[in-house]
Amino acid sequence: MCPRGTCSRALRRSPVTAEIWMVSAEARPLAQTGGLADVLSALPDALARRGHAVRRFLPAYGFIDRSGFERETEEPAVPLGPAHVPAGFLSRREPGGVVTTLVENAELFGRASIYGPPGGEYPDNARRFTFLARAVCEWAKRQARRPDILHVHDWHAALVPLLVRLGRAGEPSPRTVLTIHNLGYQGEFPARELDWLFLSEAERRQVFHVDGIEFYGGINFLKAGIVYSDALTTVSPTYAREILTPEFGCRLDGLLRWQTGKLRGILNGADYTRWDPSSDATLLHPYGPETLARKADSARALRERLHLPASDRPIMGVVSRLAHQKGIDVLTNSVERLLEEGADLAVLGSGEQAIVDHLEWLRHRHPDRIGITIGYDESLSHLVIAGSDLLLIPSRYEPCGLTQMYAMRYGTLPVVTRTGGLADTVRDSPDPSHATGFFLDDLSPGSLVATVRRALALRWVDPSAWRRRQRNAMAEDFSWDLAASRYSELYAQLL
Repeated sequence: MCPRGTCSRALRRSPVTAEIWMVSAEARPLAQTGGLADVLSALPDALARRGHAVRRFLPAYGFIDRSGFERETEEPAVPLGPAHVPAGFLSRREPGGVVTTLVENAELFGRASIYGPPGGEYPDNARRFTFLARAVCEWAKRQARRPDILHVHDWHAALVPLLVRLGRAGEPSPRTVLTIHNLGYQGEFPARELDWLFLSEAERRQVFHVDGIEFYGGINFLKAGIVYSDALTTVSPTYAREILTPEFGCRLDGLLRWQTGKLRGILNGADYTRWDPSSDATLLHPYGPETLARKADSARALRERLHLPASDRPIMGVVSRLAHQKGIDVLTNSVERLLEEGADLAVLGSGEQAIVDHLEWLRHRHPDRIGITIGYDESLSHLVIAGSDLLLIPSRYEPCGLTQMYAMRYGTLPVVTRTGGLADTVRDSPDPSHATGFFLDDLSPGSLVATVRRALALRWVDPSAWRRRQRNAMAEDFSWDLAASRYSELYAQLL
């Protein structure tokens, strides 16, 4: 038998194979601030397994290790505002066959951070990411084998569809796909930043208007991608519906309703080569559905790591950006009451200073009940998920979410709001054969406390039902192969 998540569908080649170029600001392990980088690590590999030729582009940031990369011979001068700016391209073939290409310009990308210094953004981000889009498009023109599909991710690469559309009057050009990972980040800039695109007056009139890149007198990179792409995806079906509403549409809901014919939601996947408790090298004692008793070893190790005293109390885990979007403010306002329910709290993350300060204050009040690590630690993220009994994800909105998928594979039951990808992946039901987690009734401290109380009551009063729910969760399969098959279908329709 093949391992879970890698069975027959992973072995089927797509009926239409294509040359696919992906463009993103992040890709793990080279450059990462969040889940976008995980997607750009796993999805290209899954597409390559289906027979596609896949190349992913990202900026050559100053901190990226260049080991194994070779310089490409084509290095065009890229039009950027009034000048032509040199672009270098460094490529490396990865073990799964995907080619990673770094777009190099020391002035624009040779920096210590991706988007800006801690707590801020670089003032020339419009210029930097205009250059990324321009460079990829210019390089594509010079290749003997041009891409069939240019698949771009989030606002940082969203000018690519606009540039491709402007060039379609001549030679055959690629079809374009934009994936929105989080509509809350759009790349809004003053109108003067449009000058970096180096457009003729006719082209400028063609795109700078209310139905183009213009947005409340300025420009909006993500809006340009929505308007000019051939297909538009989000990272879960529920999120694709939510962004059509004023509540979740971030001022683009009207445009998205207009473009709804080319919009679809494709659920992200979980990388089970990295996230599987039976083979997780970061765990001292791996475990599986039939050896769940060993999960207690991870709980003990987590307590030691976070300097919490030994205890049999259950652990509520949090692995998250500490941000308003993630509902962490609701969590901090619930902590005192949550501790009264008899569970301890383990938090790993970084984010908004006010939330961080509140968490640190709570830890100072309850040093034997709360363990916090500010920042990101890959091995600790595995240990928090493995050692916790519940994973708290009270997000205001969640385009997809990956941690709930990881948690379920580890038998750690997610406590979530019914939104976005959380609604698409977690099931809450009185039927023990169906449930995999717990839904909040609404996003409020009272609802969070009540849901945790309900979960802990099940653990204490009916251990067999709790164990059944754990095993249900561990049996869920959110592998990237299913997402890759859906993207393959989309590419075939475009071609």
